Amino acid sequence: MPNLTSIAFTSGAQTATGTVSTVDALMAQVSSKWIAGSGVGLTWTTHMSTELNSLASTNAILASADIVNGTALDRYMDVSLALAAITTPATAGLNVSLHIYNLSDAGAFYGDNRFVASAAGPPSIAPCATIPLVSSLTTTAQYGQATGIVIPPGTFRIVLANNAGVALNAAGNTLKYRTYN
Repeated sequence: MPNLTSIAFTSGAQTATGTVSTVDALMAQVSSKWIAGSGVGLTWTTHMSTELNSLASTNAILASADIVNGTALDRYMDVSLALAAITTPATAGLNVSLHIYNLSDAGAFYGDNRFVASAAGPPSIAPCATIPLVSSLTTTAQYGQATGIVIPPGTFRIVLANNAGVALNAAGNTLKYRTYN
């Protein structure tokens, strides 16, 4: 096959040009690295706080703020969870699950329109991430992260489901996120 010439390939901020014998060779010239998103980028941004206060075990709640990804079109999100001190039961499998609820085509509701107020779960939409919690009989703060969550284009919110075996603390809980490609 003759050499391909004057080919340029662009993916985000990555560009490759030149004379190559195959498209595969051109792709090999593109270096792979994480790129800060065009939305909030790598700045940790609070998505949920007061709506998590006193969230009962087995209940879920929809975030009160949107994540807008219609222009930025970021592909991935990391989340960081900080829960104020709680006493979790000595039970295996305790966690908090996160679910992406897209804004409806009519712009009137998110996902299945449940959890605008705290309600018994679980959510009907599959989790995008599960953050394990430490089972303990002592009162302690809980921290966790989930990385590489694929996010949709458009506007969405996170639903957090409490599977900790106890209600969350009455204050001091946050879920933050950052975006990238």
